[in-house]
Amino acid sequence: MKAQTSTRPDIVARKKLGLDWSPAQRNAYLKDVKVVDIKRLDQPYPVDDHYVAGTPKAREQWSDYWHEKPMKDRRYRHGIRPKILDLDESRLQYIIPQSESVIFRDADTKELVMVVLRSFMPDEGVRGTMVELCKDILKARRNDRREDPGMLVHFGYTCGSRHDPQIQLAAPCVRLNTVAKQQSEEQLNIRAQGMAGLTWNMMKSRLPLEITATYNDMIEAYDLPRMDMGRDDDAFTFQLKGQDVTFQGLELPPPSGLSAINYARHTHTETNGDNWIVACTCNAPDDPTKGGNFYIASYGIMMEPATNTVSAWHPPDYHGTSLYEMTEGPERRAGYEIRTELQHRHGVRNVKSIEECTEELCLARRTTQDERTETSAGSCKKEHTDEVFPPLENGSCIQNKTVGITMPASRHIRMVGQHRMQ
Repeated sequence: MKAQTSTRPDIVARKKLGLDWSPAQRNAYLKDVKVVDIKRLDQPYPVDDHYVAGTPKAREQWSDYWHEKPMKDRRYRHGIRPKILDLDESRLQYIIPQSESVIFRDADTKELVMVVLRSFMPDEGVRGTMVELCKDILKARRNDRREDPGMLVHFGYTCGSRHDPQIQLAAPCVRLNTVAKQQSEEQLNIRAQGMAGLTWNMMKSRLPLEITATYNDMIEAYDLPRMDMGRDDDAFTFQLKGQDVTFQGLELPPPSGLSAINYARHTHTETNGDNWIVACTCNAPDDPTKGGNFYIASYGIMMEPATNTVSAWHPPDYHGTSLYEMTEGPERRAGYEIRTELQHRHGVRNVKSIEECTEELCLARRTTQDERTETSAGSCKKEHTDEVFPPLENGSCIQNKTVGITMPASRHIRMVGQHRMQ
């Protein structure tokens, strides 16, 4: 007698997407990935504290755009914007082609340096849904990197404000002063959690164990919440083929996530909660010669951007992303959707409502979120135009959208966790 095959959508998706691979399956997958030993450079390249232009045209465009344009926050770098350098590819040790998956190890210590996995998600429908969801998150959240090109916004938990640090949900850009807005915000959080949940469990199945284990070790050590979005529930929901599918028994993602579009930053380092950052590029331009290349300057590695790529690296290593070329023209480009307060009004489905959560979590998180929204909503509208990524003031805009999500283990979240345990 043939064994019956389950038709439950969650079980079918777990198998198709590879959400709970065994160690043997992970090892078999990684066995086919190229491994490169590479030496750490004596001096990082591209050099520290400079933007890098992918092309001379990009340098000219951004230099003209930033000419005599003051930084919005004069406290940042004393109001002095980093200079722009042209990229000299001859000084790089390794350029990762768009089609190549690769694992880098330090030639001397043999420690893992970076992992790049191409064609990561085995389902184009899931990837397409994530692209649209990233855009929705970008419309509804504050831009956390206002001095850099592109947008980078938080979802999930953040550490709150500097004067009142506490773990709370990322604040929206509008005041949640109606039931419709509250439902819209809750639905967006549910969708964002589902996206992070699928991505995290695919990463757990495929990335070397030492990367994902460091996240879990830190979460346990500092008693941090996972990305449960303030609900008394360990499940997450994602829409597959137009149907909401709820996943039970999988691991909730780390507490904090970031959604980005066309984001570029100068060469820098970071001190995070643990020693890894993982990112998923859901969409990228086909032509890597126009900029937008991520690089690890400590090792002279540059990664050509490619759709459906997962990467992992050490934030204490010097890294950054090169500037894109801009397209020219005064007209507004199609695809830069207008922000509306009720953009995500879909109601609440398949999950507990806010009122059904535990009282302690809801009161604490809802209160702090409302307080922060009162102060952030006005400033958010001043910082952004009405578009996901607007044309620049001279009528230009970024040439191609690179959309992705990142899951850092924030040092601020860790510090709040330490404070909470005392």
